[in-house]
Amino acid sequence: MIRLCKDAAASQRLFIRVGDRSVSSRPAVIVAVALLFLVAACGSNSTPPASGPVPSSGSASTSGSSPSSSSSSSSGGGNAGVLTGTVGEGDAYVITLTDSTGAPVTSLKAGSYTVKVKDASKIHNFHLTGAGVDQKTTVPDITEVTWTVSLQAGSYTFKCDPHPKMTGTFTVT
Repeated sequence: MIRLCKDAAASQRLFIRVGDRSVSSRPAVIVAVALLFLVAACGSNSTPPASGPVPSSGSASTSGSSPSSSSSSSSGGGNAGVLTGTVGEGDAYVITLTDSTGAPVTSLKAGSYTVKVKDASKIHNFHLTGAGVDQKTTVPDITEVTWTVSLQAGSYTFKCDPHPKMTGTFTVT
């Protein structure tokens, strides 16, 4: 049984009497509130709201980089380098093309390149076009492909055909 009692010797402080024991109400209230918070936190069944994919309004999105990131530049000739294209991870409206260091590709030297593409979505594709190049994955396939391309001087585009706002460009010199 719990009863609130006044104790004259304790300057009118409230005590909670549980059986034969008296406990000051201030620590008891603090403990009770702390337990409530713990129960509420542990028993919470809430999850963050699901946010669907939102098309970007700019050019190609690149994860973890800002507009002031340095551009990629690789040497040409022979097998000049490996480029990595990704699209639709988690059905996100994001398409990227990065060099072997993970930097976004903005300019390259002419030459032969290996392009490893990871198309992770049934609603997107990865399409690379430019002088002498027209390679793409297909919707609704989820796939990983490797292309060997010979890049010549000019402008190249990588895009998602069903979502025109998902696009990026780079130049080859």
